[in-house]
Amino acid sequence: MNILVCDDMKEDADMLAALIAQSGFEAQTAVFTCPRQALDYFLSGANIDACFLDIVMPKMNGIKLAEKLRENNFANDIVFLTTSNDFASQSYQVQAFDYLLKPLTCEKVNNVMNKLKKSQENADKAGLSVVTQGVAGFVLFRDISHVEVINHTVYIKLRDKSITKMHTTFGIIEEQLLADSRFAKCHRSYIVNLSEIKTMANKDLTMKNGSKIPISRSYSQVKDKIVKWMFR
Repeated sequence: MNILVCDDMKEDADMLAALIAQSGFEAQTAVFTCPRQALDYFLSGANIDACFLDIVMPKMNGIKLAEKLRENNFANDIVFLTTSNDFASQSYQVQAFDYLLKPLTCEKVNNVMNKLKKSQENADKAGLSVVTQGVAGFVLFRDISHVEVINHTVYIKLRDKSITKMHTTFGIIEEQLLADSRFAKCHRSYIVNLSEIKTMANKDLTMKNGSKIPISRSYSQVKDKIVKWMFR
């Protein structure tokens, strides 16, 4: 989960980032004390799953920052940091997901992180229709590690190391996967889920499930996309 934190009080921003890191959820946090810089970070193309915005900030408060994010098509979750519920009616206009009342505690942050995780898992229902041995099924994109084709057979390899095998053309699978930004083609026979890459070397990738995936010289430009995704 990629989280943006914006609070003009650096101590509070750093504390929230630390509590998120301690929460046990897999999360990368980008911290800002300036709302304009936070907005520019989003506009630069950063991948953000959730924003934690302090409501009371000078020049551009959290409500106004949220409005700017929504105006620029940020559709994910926004959590407001506040010392009271006085802004509830205003935050409703920007579809606030939840509130964190200061002072922050581990319990408060853990509760919100748990809600965010459940919300995003429920929302992420995109996937691939598969037919294996005449039986139709459905594989969620988020569960796929990578896809490989060998002799007109497509092997969908999952995060848990299980494999779904289909007799179909790679082009049909490729079209569906590459329409989703989390996938990239690194070889004529491989498509990887960028979220499942553990490390990247010069000629191959190591996936979180331990698989080694080659990077073809003709697909070397995909390295830029991988780097941007890994360090987004």
